[in-house]
Amino acid sequence: MGKDKKSTFPGSVRDHQDAMKAEAEKVSTRIDEAFGKLAKKMRERADKAKSKMDGTRKPEKRAVLLRRFELYADAATHLEERLPQRDGD
Repeated sequence: MGKDKKSTFPGSVRDHQDAMKAEAEKVSTRIDEAFGKLAKKMRERADKAKSKMDGTRKPEKRAVLLRRFELYADAATHLEERLPQRDGD
């Protein structure tokens, strides 16, 4: 067996806590922004389905639009619940 090679990892994790925290914050912010953007898009689609449903008389079409509204609204709510609560919201 050969000699154990030294680790090429740049120092201990404790030495880089600040960098790790900054990176985690940056990535978390990007994820939150993406969730918020997608939640907004789902909420807009739910509102669009609801407005179409309000103007439709055919029961079959209303049922389809109602289900579409429910699915988009549920998706938006699911995403919004995972966003951090901000002051003033």
